[in-house]
Amino acid sequence: MFENLKDFLEVNFPNVITQLLRIIEYHPVEKTVLDCGAGGGRPPLALFKARGYQTTGIDISKERIDMTNQFAEKYNIDLNIIEGDMRNIPFEDNSFGCVFSFNTIFHMNKKDIEKAIKEMLRVLKPGGLLYVNFIWHREDMSYLGEEREPGEFWSEIEGENTLHTCHKDNEAEKYFANAKIGYKEKRELYYNLRGRDFQDGYLDYVVEK
Repeated sequence: MFENLKDFLEVNFPNVITQLLRIIEYHPVEKTVLDCGAGGGRPPLALFKARGYQTTGIDISKERIDMTNQFAEKYNIDLNIIEGDMRNIPFEDNSFGCVFSFNTIFHMNKKDIEKAIKEMLRVLKPGGLLYVNFIWHREDMSYLGEEREPGEFWSEIEGENTLHTCHKDNEAEKYFANAKIGYKEKRELYYNLRGRDFQDGYLDYVVEK
């Protein structure tokens, strides 16, 4: 068993989240953080909470908020997750030192992604940092389903039509025209699951307002 919440989170969270925290340590920001798409059974906000941040999160899914609240109750922490849409964030301008969205924004179409990033930059304090990741559009993306619009793929997952929006190498940078790109990484993941080979690719950005 882990001795405390911080130890548990350090081991079980994706490397990109701990990498974001390392970047913040080199570029200190006010320790107020907003997670857009914060719901789920393993909320990244908990790692920020363990590091002393004042946390806030929004999610459009009540079911995923309930999952986060169950996690928070188990570990006796308050992550401050509310129902909300990142395309219309319910906070004032310049409210947070850090805003991030991990593995969430690519479930919207490109028009809505643009709206969401404008909103995330709006609520970010000057000098603050925004992290967001996209699916990297490579040659063959047919495994994501039917391409109904350029880069927008639909498939049925667990009985629901699910959108995965992909961006080519520098395509997403148009969203950050009024911010400074401080960090960019391309990630390729290869793994075998239940006898099948999978290959994923992501584009990670950290930008300064």
